[in-house]
Amino acid sequence: MIKSRDTITTGDGSILHYEIHGTPSASHPSLVFLHYYGGSPTTFAPLLSQLHLQSFHKVLYHARGWSPSTGPADPTAYGISTMSADLSTILSHTGVADHSAGFILIGHSMGAKVAQHYAATAASPALRGLLLVAPAPLHGLSLPPEAKAQQRAAYQSAEGVRFVLDNVLTAGPGTLGKDVVEQCVRDSMRGNEVATAAWPEYAAGEEYAELQEGVRVPVVVLRGDKDFEREVVGELGVEQGWVNRTVEDCGHLIPLEKPERLGKEVLDFVERIS
Repeated sequence: MIKSRDTITTGDGSILHYEIHGTPSASHPSLVFLHYYGGSPTTFAPLLSQLHLQSFHKVLYHARGWSPSTGPADPTAYGISTMSADLSTILSHTGVADHSAGFILIGHSMGAKVAQHYAATAASPALRGLLLVAPAPLHGLSLPPEAKAQQRAAYQSAEGVRFVLDNVLTAGPGTLGKDVVEQCVRDSMRGNEVATAAWPEYAAGEEYAELQEGVRVPVVVLRGDKDFEREVVGELGVEQGWVNRTVEDCGHLIPLEKPERLGKEVLDFVERIS
């Protein structure tokens, strides 16, 4: 059940829409969710509906430029450091940054790169850990020009989004139910022009490899065995002791393809750090 919805305005005038589920608990950390490129808080709905997670205090928000959140017309205003600053603003505004039981960041794809940047550069002492779901890496993804163009074009029409869902982002056609597919279509077309272009054009490729050693909290990385980025990205943070796990029969959209497995990983992680 959603307790409240509200907005916060950032220094550059972006209006971030967020929602809060539940109330803070002294016995377990808050959970903060960051969605993927083309996603929204709704991406995590199958996870949040699980009974064993309903008692947790949870915060979710729409990234800048992804409606109903707004963002500047400046095409350079959608980089990782800027989105990391947005996360810091959300955490401070909602009081999560000062939560006595701490908080865990659960970032998916683009959101996972933002979470890593925050953890390495501006983390509150209350940060207890990162659960990175099909994460984009800090060291950046170098996409050829044709791949960038294809990714941008895919988000220009409902048909394009459906094609990418069936043939790129999931384990295959029919993986997601019809209602989930249509929700993904709506979410993926929420982005303004500059936000939609920024991720494939430059944000995905931004290089922050040197920051990885600055992440000082436990990290679990989940990657589907059929994730289209699996071979390109590989395992992350091995030298830092990050735990990398494979989700079987799953593509890039773990929160939608395997929400029960993700729910188990969340509970296991909470138990581990408590």
